[in-house]
Amino acid sequence: MQKHPVPDSIHPECWANALATRALGKGSICYAREMTSTNVVLRQMAREGAPHGSLCLCETQSAGKGRLGRSWHSPEGQGLWLSVLLRPQLAPAQSPLITLCAALAMQRAVSRTCGVQPAIKWPNDLVLTDKKLCGVLLEMSATPERLDWVIVGTGLNTGSGAYPPELAHQATSLQDHGVMIPRREILAAYLPELEDVISRLAQEGFSGLMQEYMDKSCTIGRRVKVSGSVTLEGVAVGLDESGALKVQTDDGQEHIVLSGDVSVRGVMGYV
Repeated sequence: MQKHPVPDSIHPECWANALATRALGKGSICYAREMTSTNVVLRQMAREGAPHGSLCLCETQSAGKGRLGRSWHSPEGQGLWLSVLLRPQLAPAQSPLITLCAALAMQRAVSRTCGVQPAIKWPNDLVLTDKKLCGVLLEMSATPERLDWVIVGTGLNTGSGAYPPELAHQATSLQDHGVMIPRREILAAYLPELEDVISRLAQEGFSGLMQEYMDKSCTIGRRVKVSGSVTLEGVAVGLDESGALKVQTDDGQEHIVLSGDVSVRGVMGYV
């Protein structure tokens, strides 16, 4: 682990000993000032046998990644750039639900520590005043019978420099809303919340978390546009127990959206 003396330090010596979790953050922890991508580094650690709960975090990423192959801007000290390794007792078919659970865990953590109430844009973005605050990227290794490991990468914009100026109409940060909470406090709140939702997912399935997720959603009840393997427009009317989005088109038909790029009217620049 490499020390990096910044005022708002996320070095493990600042938070790891007081972390209120059973396993997350208790395994191997890799910290550096700069990484290519926390997901990439943690993927290699997973292949080498790193235990459940291992973490990678850094001050800046040179090749941060978002969903659907997009790049993720990750300037130094301006966000919480973090990946968590899970080896959950879940069936491979349940793995897509982990991304919804990660968004819910971060929503809880930000709400509890920062005094603002971000909403969840399906499946896993957090938005504040309808601009993107946080994204989640899931990677995994599985066979049809067994889920080996899952990496949950999160990028939370904390400082106003977290995103380039040309994205100001779509992106926001906690500092933009007057929030100056140390990143380590958000991290120390997020890991127990992630542990809780993953445990509940294993014990109860998504049904035990679905209502909370929908209550915090900015997608349900709004008009959406879906692109990808399926292209359609309509109103998002709910979720099913697999976490898929139910969209009712103007002809009254209900469609199940399992994946793809979903734009929500009024959110992140979609009008």
